[in-house]
Amino acid sequence: MNPETLTVALGDRSYDIFFGRGIYSLFQEWICRFYPDGTVHVVTDRNVASIYGDDINRWLSGIPHDVLALPPGEEHKSFETVREIYGFLARGDAGRDSLVVAFGGGVVGDLAGFAAATYLRGVSCIQIPTTLLSQVDSSVGGKTGFNLPEGKNLVGAFHQPRAVFIDDAFLLTLDDRNLRAGMAEVVKCALAGDAELWDRLLAVGGKWKAISGEEWRWVVRRAVAFKASVVEKDERETSLRRILNLGHTIGHAMEKSGGYGRLLHGEAVAMGLAWEAILGMKLGVTGEEMVDDLVSLLIGMGFPLDDPGVALTSIAASIGMDKKRMAADVDLPLIAAPGRCELRRVPLAEIRRELPGIRAEIRERSIAKDLNVPAGNGIPEESPVSNLVQVGDEVYEIRAVEMSVSPAVPAEAGPGVGQERAMEIEPEPESEHAEVSAGSEPDQAVAVESEPEEAPLEIPVAPAVRTVTLADLYWSQGELSTARRIVEELLRDEPANLRARAWLAARKGDDLVEAELLGFLETMAKEYGYDLS
Repeated sequence: MNPETLTVALGDRSYDIFFGRGIYSLFQEWICRFYPDGTVHVVTDRNVASIYGDDINRWLSGIPHDVLALPPGEEHKSFETVREIYGFLARGDAGRDSLVVAFGGGVVGDLAGFAAATYLRGVSCIQIPTTLLSQVDSSVGGKTGFNLPEGKNLVGAFHQPRAVFIDDAFLLTLDDRNLRAGMAEVVKCALAGDAELWDRLLAVGGKWKAISGEEWRWVVRRAVAFKASVVEKDERETSLRRILNLGHTIGHAMEKSGGYGRLLHGEAVAMGLAWEAILGMKLGVTGEEMVDDLVSLLIGMGFPLDDPGVALTSIAASIGMDKKRMAADVDLPLIAAPGRCELRRVPLAEIRRELPGIRAEIRERSIAKDLNVPAGNGIPEESPVSNLVQVGDEVYEIRAVEMSVSPAVPAEAGPGVGQERAMEIEPEPESEHAEVSAGSEPDQAVAVESEPEEAPLEIPVAPAVRTVTLADLYWSQGELSTARRIVEELLRDEPANLRARAWLAARKGDDLVEAELLGFLETMAKEYGYDLS
């Protein structure tokens, strides 16, 4: 095996990314060469351990090591899990000459990387990503961290790995949904800085799983190479690296609003890419043809572009907790052309005002692409805090809790809505975990076969988000009327809520000047026929 190598040049923090098939022998050789006397501490999750647990022990045969299998899923990306890793390292007598191995998807990589960054003020770490999303995104660049209830990745550290090993054989065990989620990050990289990759994705469209073996590896390498080039220029995200947040401002808000684990990260990013493209069009940055191409590509790949069970008020509040926020603004990458983004500092209030119209346009474009969702038309907003959307001939007020609605999925899929034919990557003969169709060609890395239709992607009901904390957030950002309305609605449902009553009493009269001014303006508008929208 002669793996290809890409070096991320960061001075004394430089490291190599190895691409290959059956890369475990190189992984073992690398550890013996660079950590001959240290202990190895493997962090994985239970799903990965159930498939590769015996392999990990075999690959590390003769090397002192131990393995921790964490509960899987974004809902466990928390400080409690980080503490579990700390305890694992302490019990294993890990020292500064030890090596932490993050063996799994993006959640494992972020958690293990953060624990390595902070345990003993820094222990070396390598990344062995086992999902497409972690291979093309989270394993490269040194971002580590965990979620808080208030927002995604609000606690973290930059801690570059010592090496990354990308083996496409790991993708054999992924289901369609997880493979598709990884493609969202590939699309992001293409839009942000690789026009050639974008053209290739457009040409393939919904048949992306039929890409041949070497071309599949080319797609992965292009996405990784683009991200590595950005990291080299701006390791700590002070300027250029912010373009890698494309789709993540609204995407993270979607992910947090529905509850971690409801959407896969890539699914939320796909929604964010579509929503932010429409926002970019409204702001005069993104062309309508660009939006059309992106929406068509994402739908063709099988992504839902909205989660109607998540309330707009919840999305708006989550955007306010974004770690990229600068005071009352957000640094937002917007698509200027394929392979080129512009960073714009956009007021939070402006993004929030546009959300009903964006959701309505997503529904319109979805129905135009034969998706089984109702078309919607945005209506002019009557005030900066308007949250009205017109669907058909009726106007609805978007409340903090909405009815659960299935995500937008292709109508032509019938009973197995939203599912693709199985993608399988042909294994090497010795692979124990290969699942390929009979008659696959030896040089084919991606084979396609017909499978029985699967159950549709189901997303559980989103939780309510009307809280005093949410009101505090709006109040701190100057949206006093919205904050007061949230607390009043909370008291309407829970009259005995002492915290809400205290909040309202403490702010009695604080926004009376605003209320009086609005009342005066409304009176004048009615008398003279002005339009205040």
